[in-house]
Amino acid sequence: MALAIGAVLLQAQPEETGDIIHTVDSGDTLISIAHAYGVALDQLLSLNDLDPEALLQIGQRLLVIPAPAFAEDDNEPAADEEEKGESSESVAPFGGDVESGDLPPAPVAEADAPMRDPADIRPQLCVSAFEDLNLNGMMEPNERPLADATIRLLDGADVERLLHTTDGAAEPFCTRRLERKLYTIEGGAPPGYGLTSAALLRLDLRNGGLVTLEFGARQGLATASIPPPAAYIDGDDGMSESPRSLLRELSGLFALGLASVVFFSGMAVSLIIRWR
Repeated sequence: MALAIGAVLLQAQPEETGDIIHTVDSGDTLISIAHAYGVALDQLLSLNDLDPEALLQIGQRLLVIPAPAFAEDDNEPAADEEEKGESSESVAPFGGDVESGDLPPAPVAEADAPMRDPADIRPQLCVSAFEDLNLNGMMEPNERPLADATIRLLDGADVERLLHTTDGAAEPFCTRRLERKLYTIEGGAPPGYGLTSAALLRLDLRNGGLVTLEFGARQGLATASIPPPAAYIDGDDGMSESPRSLLRELSGLFALGLASVVFFSGMAVSLIIRWR
């Protein structure tokens, strides 16, 4: 636990204003961040306008401790005693004659957020399509979402679990109605477009969590495809060009082998005759 808390605190970034900001890293949760900094979960949620079910993104910055929450500087000069009308001798030293019974009890905040078992966290998949102007496969700020792209998700038994057609406005489209297993996802470009990213991907959702996929496409780009077997048909006998080429190669090798056998046989006969 000490190692985990230390790893979380390494992400703390004090701002010039005095606020303590935490940058979310892999494995962080709202509860672990609150525990590491010693703050209540309700306070962490309130400072960042989050709900207990919120999903954290790697690199997300969270306000953990605002500047007013820090103790005042111990080196701050004391106020003018004449203005206060008090003598320095009347101020009790730190740890002086203050009885513990005179202090009010410290407030205790209880988190009402339910604890969630990581094994119960269902996977979340978000998909979209965009116009890839620079053909780099990554969505840039100046690249717009695309409509009429199709995205299909298949499970290990090739059963369709999701079929979505983008509208270019309500994306990314997200769903949590998925089981924790392996999937195959296929992307299809809108009419007149070609994909700039992989059209077929293997997707591992066995560990849950959030997965975001963006399919890039460019207008006028032809997507490479495998020609159908009928494109190789040649002649009326139904034999394709590839088997014909293979037979020709095998025939040549057979003829070469037969010639070698005849040659070496002739050499052997000549040697036997000379020995006699």
